[in-house]
Amino acid sequence: MRVKTALVAILLVLCAAAAPAQRYRIKYSYDDKDPISLENAIRLALENNYELLLTEQDVVIAEQRLKEAKLLYLPQVSLNAGATAYNLDSPTVLPDSLGLRFITPSPGHQKEDLFYGVGLLATQNIYTGGRTSSTVSLANAALKEAMSRYEAVKSSVIFGTKQAFLEYLFLQHKESVAREAALGAREAISKGKSGRWERVLIAAGMAGLESEVSKVEEALNAAHIKLLSALNKELNGKVFISGGFNFNPVDVDLAKITLWAMEFRPELKSALYKLEMDNIAVKLSLAKRYPDIILGFGYDRLGENNINDENVHMTLALKLPIGYDYSTQLKQKKAEQRQTVLRRAAIEDAIRLQVRTAYNNLMYWQQETAARRDAWDGLKKELDAVAGSGLGSADIVRIFEYYYKTGAGYLEGIKQHMLAVAELELATGRDIRD
Repeated sequence: MRVKTALVAILLVLCAAAAPAQRYRIKYSYDDKDPISLENAIRLALENNYELLLTEQDVVIAEQRLKEAKLLYLPQVSLNAGATAYNLDSPTVLPDSLGLRFITPSPGHQKEDLFYGVGLLATQNIYTGGRTSSTVSLANAALKEAMSRYEAVKSSVIFGTKQAFLEYLFLQHKESVAREAALGAREAISKGKSGRWERVLIAAGMAGLESEVSKVEEALNAAHIKLLSALNKELNGKVFISGGFNFNPVDVDLAKITLWAMEFRPELKSALYKLEMDNIAVKLSLAKRYPDIILGFGYDRLGENNINDENVHMTLALKLPIGYDYSTQLKQKKAEQRQTVLRRAAIEDAIRLQVRTAYNNLMYWQQETAARRDAWDGLKKELDAVAGSGLGSADIVRIFEYYYKTGAGYLEGIKQHMLAVAELELATGRDIRD
């Protein structure tokens, strides 16, 4: 029973030790042969992004510094033991690192005799003028600031992954439309007859369609490499994706999302925590003028060739620091505080500008994509009547060229609209569809 209990305790300790590294990221593993969705691509990018991993360690470091700061509330305890060989003409005091013991020459002292000492010393700060509590508050604010920076990097990684994923998904659909247009034109002209000059126009038109297919294939290969880079995978690897690529308009209130941005943007939170840290730094500068009240307790067993002598002492001490840099440090901290206030105001203005710009971009692509969708739907309805319309083959090729350009334009509109939504969510700091 005791063995089982010990094993359970060891497992709990190991899980607790591994928890900090897992807290900020969602681990995700997948089979390279299975297509991944946008959500899983984001998880994979968050798991592998170097900058995010570095920022995560900043959070872990800040957590440990907060724990270290809280230890200042505990008494400082030291245990020391030593054996000293001496040959003295007058009394001496051992340095603090060796126990701070007073040794006097003894008439019967022999060179082989040793002075032994074992002691325990404990000191507790009773009053520090707020320095201890301010140090803890400073470490806590630094932790929050590190977590806000982590969230900012995380948002940037998510947006970058969305860009790479949507670009690759867009080019896949564009390639399909290009191949469909080239194949449709080739089948249509194979059923009709044409004169010599018309065949020149047909060849030129078909060459243009085939060239578009090649261009899209090249762009698709480049987008695949960018997606692999965003996922931090081997560039000679292969990734398959799946996901919806549709036009879904959203209803957005500019005033509402601007308020959301002021509440949720991690950059602004980081600036607020930085201002809190500067305020605490000013408080710490003022606290240097106040004294320390320290309670100390010591217990020693010592003697020559034995530890028969016993010393016990307790001290209540008042320590008043006298410095010459109080005013200079205070002015320096207040200047840094003012800088942070100005930076925060600049960040707020920048966020409002980003939200408004992203909102205008979304509204534009929402209207533009709707118009491109209507043109695309109308063209597809009329395309079936082309074969029996009596048009020449050259005209049919031009129609398929227009079919491709219209379809590619609509797909571009879908991509730009989806990216505009992602950009507005990045500027807002949260999902705008809620």
